Amino acid sequence: MKDRKTIQRIISKYLKKKTNKQEEDQLFSFYKHIESQTEEWDETKHGNKKIREYIIWKKIDKTIADKQKIDKPFQFLFRPSMIAAVAIFLAIVLMMNFQNLLEIREPQAILVRPGSDKAILQLADGRTMYLDSTTSENLSFATGGAIQMLEKGILSYTLRNGTPHDEGINTITVPKGGKFKLLLADGTSVMLNASSSLSFPTNFSGKERRVKLMGEGYFEVTKKVTKAEKLPFIVETDKQIVTVLGTTFNINAYQDEETVKTTLIEGSVKVSPTDRNTSIILKPGQQSILNNKNLTFKQVDASQSIAWKQGDFAFDDMPLEEIMRQISRWYDVEVSYEENIGKIKLGGSISRSKDIQEVLDVLKLTGIHFNLKGRRIMIKP
Repeated sequence: MKDRKTIQRIISKYLKKKTNKQEEDQLFSFYKHIESQTEEWDETKHGNKKIREYIIWKKIDKTIADKQKIDKPFQFLFRPSMIAAVAIFLAIVLMMNFQNLLEIREPQAILVRPGSDKAILQLADGRTMYLDSTTSENLSFATGGAIQMLEKGILSYTLRNGTPHDEGINTITVPKGGKFKLLLADGTSVMLNASSSLSFPTNFSGKERRVKLMGEGYFEVTKKVTKAEKLPFIVETDKQIVTVLGTTFNINAYQDEETVKTTLIEGSVKVSPTDRNTSIILKPGQQSILNNKNLTFKQVDASQSIAWKQGDFAFDDMPLEEIMRQISRWYDVEVSYEENIGKIKLGGSISRSKDIQEVLDVLKLTGIHFNLKGRRIMIKP
């Protein structure tokens, strides 16, 4: 097996299409060696595999495009000529430092921009689509339905009347620094916040409409699927199930948060923990809080919970750690604490369209120190 510097040199040449057959054989041999010994992908160490693949792909694509001086939008469907490269880097990234591997380093001082419309769609047939504000290509199902980009950041599933459709499960994943809106086949609208995903069928049939959420989503559920029947709409998360007939609500179910919060805007929902035979019915303006096995509810200002959908951060006596987790997801930055900051809670609001330094400048007015270096924020009292 070649040493690390030799492999990095060959990878660099491979990205520039300058490798000879002997070097390519060495690279693929090294890949096979790594693949045979690599442990299963650990998301706690390496992050979401689909998102990591997307990031690697974008870097590879940019490197080649820069070399060839091609000025064209990023194509969101896999190109066969690049599949081998992605496979190699996904395996090797478990063994080598990601930035060193691709020899692409971020500058010491970078401007951290707010999030934008972007997502990764995993189709039921295994195809992967990378979506952003430039995506315009539409896809048709073999059975007659279609996926369409209606406008910037809105993906729509449509079905033709009288055409049978399989209930294939698709998953749309929004990475850190992203948001995306999805219109399901029944007309239900779902807005996904950063670092969130939704698994859903291409067509709803049977006695229910069921989707699975990780992270945060804002739902506007269509009441009627057909003129003849109403089907309950069910949102499943790791810890709870929300059942509705037609309503508007927000679910915050991030895995790094202590609680799962469901806020009802209008209509009616039933919230049930997955591990207990109990439930509560929410009325508009109420929020359920699931903390471990304790399910409670309270009256809230619902606009605070859906401020992210309107383009704002809104903090109402919120712990600083929770605020910084929101900022971390939206700006795709890491947050660390140099000292124990204690139980600091803050209130207020600020636009999510501002650069991160402007947001930190507002938070600094509280007397807390925020030091931004690259994509890392260090905090101390």
